[in-house]
Amino acid sequence: MRVVLYSLLLLLVFSCVDAQVIDLQQADQKYAVNYPSYREDRDGTLSFKEVVGSAKDFKIPSLPVPDFLGNLSKAIWYRFAALNNTPETEWYLEIKGGYMHRLTLYQIHPNGAIDSIALSADKDFAARPVRSNNLIFPLRIDPGEQTTFYLKATSKALIRPSMSFTTMHQLYEDSIPTSYGDGFFTALAVALLLYNLFVYFSLRERVYLYYIGYIFITILHTNLVAGHVLAIFPWLDFLNTNLLLPLLAFFSVLFTNSFLQTKRYAPIIYRIRWLMMLGYTVPVLFFIAGEYAMAILATSVLMFMLFIYWLLAGILAYRNGFQPAIYYIIGFGALIMLNMTFELKIVGWVQENYWIDSALYIGSALEAIILSFALASKINFYKKEKEEIQEQAYQQAVNFSRELINMQEAERKRIASELHDSVGQKLIVIKNKILRFSKGGTAGFQQKTEELAENVADAIQEIRSISYALRPYQIDLLGLTQSIKSLAAESFEAADIVHTLHIDPIDNIGPADKQINIYRIIQECINNIVKHAEAATASVSIENQHNQLHIRIADDGKGFDAQAATGGFGLKGIRERLHILNGAIKMGKAVPRGSVIDIDIPVK
Repeated sequence: MRVVLYSLLLLLVFSCVDAQVIDLQQADQKYAVNYPSYREDRDGTLSFKEVVGSAKDFKIPSLPVPDFLGNLSKAIWYRFAALNNTPETEWYLEIKGGYMHRLTLYQIHPNGAIDSIALSADKDFAARPVRSNNLIFPLRIDPGEQTTFYLKATSKALIRPSMSFTTMHQLYEDSIPTSYGDGFFTALAVALLLYNLFVYFSLRERVYLYYIGYIFITILHTNLVAGHVLAIFPWLDFLNTNLLLPLLAFFSVLFTNSFLQTKRYAPIIYRIRWLMMLGYTVPVLFFIAGEYAMAILATSVLMFMLFIYWLLAGILAYRNGFQPAIYYIIGFGALIMLNMTFELKIVGWVQENYWIDSALYIGSALEAIILSFALASKINFYKKEKEEIQEQAYQQAVNFSRELINMQEAERKRIASELHDSVGQKLIVIKNKILRFSKGGTAGFQQKTEELAENVADAIQEIRSISYALRPYQIDLLGLTQSIKSLAAESFEAADIVHTLHIDPIDNIGPADKQINIYRIIQECINNIVKHAEAATASVSIENQHNQLHIRIADDGKGFDAQAATGGFGLKGIRERLHILNGAIKMGKAVPRGSVIDIDIPVK
């Protein structure tokens, strides 16, 4: 008697409450449940009886498929009806429940009978009456019968039940292209993952490792949303979009900064990379704490920020000269556009079909393909850049060799000229004097010995100066420290330049060739001051501290432009010698006037 009264009460309630009615007219079509009435259950504690008894609290949504994104409600109740105008009695309610947790469907027949069935979207796959990637509720609707349905939906992520009525025949036919399509795009992404894994083991570049991680998480997430993960790997029922999306974002940020070389081409993106990755721990912490609504809300906001981060990073890197960034922009742009297309289906702006439903798969596959091209383009970019650098280095080496040969020829010409004009002339004078003195007899010759000795001494000194210019013998006799002091003192005194010297003991600083290079570098700097600076004072400081030789040579002359002073052979020679010594040079202007040269050379 109580059951009869309860059934009559339900009939009375439903006669007074309007519900969206889905008109089932043909058995070979799928009928979407759009604009179902809904009611929010904040605590998830409302019973079926309480919900039915307060039908006035239901609202009509503004979207075809209501999307409850972080609405802070633990459950949502939906209400709709179906009128069967076909001879078919076996119907199925298909719910794409990749986002869902637990769905409980109540069917109220015209005679007051109530059927209910509860299915879980994230566990107990074997308990489903129809083992499909989507949740399939078997229904019995007699011809000409109109039944009302209540659906209680809970989720640990997004509450978005995309529902439709269909028959098993139509359900099977629709599943064929979906299965082939999802499998194809997944296989394509897996193939690209394996290819890039092979490239990583060949090149050992981290960018490929980040890309592999990103593609793997993308494949896992798209198949989780489509319901395939639980169907194939039931033990992965703990996975959730609030866990996978932050992990996906983490790998994408690493890949972005590594691939785009943001430290060089987009410094602002490089500086905020850790802040972005730290932000994606927030939804994970909410999820672990059981605050699922806050977790999905935080994930959605952060993913929107990630989209901006992707595009901004690509645009900045491309504008600053990194050409492969165009592939990056196209790849992530395609993913963003197809995600937006999927969302447009929810608001009813785009008609639902296989391509729209598979937008996430297609976007991920396209992104994987384009980013693989991007990685290949990056290799070509750096290969071309390396070839250009090698070509420049080769041309510099050729030019330096040419100038070196010219310099050697000029040096030989100078030595030949000095030997001919100076030493040769002195020897001719000595020869002529000897011949003349010999004609005067032995007495006359002995009287001129002092004069001949002076001429011979002058010739010897001239030869010594020439040989000293070729190799400073003082290094072997006196050591490097005293040789540099003598060089500076003689050069500055000859040019009437007041000078100060501060030179640490550096005699045992290295092998002979290293000492010669250091000596020649200082000699060239001093010669430049004497010849070009027009200086009144100069200073030479050499400090040997902490395995580092620091040389500072300064003057108060007219100075020079350090950037423009690159064409002289002397400076090129200095740089070549410093390259051999693994040293560095810095040239600048002194205060208030003049120039200063700082040279650092590592020593043991």
